[in-house]
Amino acid sequence: MSVPAIDVRGLRYTYPDGTPALRGVDFQLAAGESVALLGANGSGKTTFLLHMAGLLRGDGEVRIGGVTLEEETLSAIRRSVGYVFQDSDDQLFMPTVLEDVAFGPLHRGVDGVESIRRARETLATLGISHLEDRAPYHLSAGEKKRASLAGVLVMNPDVLIFDEPTTFLDPPGQNELARLLMELPQAKLIATHDVYFARKVSGRAVFFAAGRIAGDGPVEVIADRFHWRLS
Repeated sequence: MSVPAIDVRGLRYTYPDGTPALRGVDFQLAAGESVALLGANGSGKTTFLLHMAGLLRGDGEVRIGGVTLEEETLSAIRRSVGYVFQDSDDQLFMPTVLEDVAFGPLHRGVDGVESIRRARETLATLGISHLEDRAPYHLSAGEKKRASLAGVLVMNPDVLIFDEPTTFLDPPGQNELARLLMELPQAKLIATHDVYFARKVSGRAVFFAAGRIAGDGPVEVIADRFHWRLS
């Protein structure tokens, strides 16, 4: 049996103000699998995702690719997990798209020529080579989303995490993003309020409620069980 991309056991987390966010979450994500996270705001979805990237640390066990998340493994796990934030402006900060995508490899010690080569290759893969000299703040919402995704993909992660990826996107932009996600081979966790988008990019959904996984199964089954048709 292959090692799960993500394996979580008994994950609990309480925010410093005393608010419990996760109340004992068990979860597995298979290699190459795509799973949608459904649930209301405040149900624990984003807190859970932040734990998968090592950005929060709670009680319980988190294993990424068979490696237990702890202080000694934190850097390695962050290299294997790519996180695409809800607001692309939180990730795009360099003067041009090309510089932004090349920033990650440069920061990891890759020389400048190779970093640019990798950045251009990733932009071409996503079909946005024409944006390389553009300033990120001049891009449309859909272009920003693809540029921020390029900045993650250039690092060649094993797991991709998306927090509300359709925010600010019009229907054509959502369809284009769904197409891109379906083509990517990595295991994916996708937190979304949009069942229709979830159905396009995932075969399975988990439903978060009050810091717990209240349901796990096919997207349509979970959406119907919890009357979840928000978009």
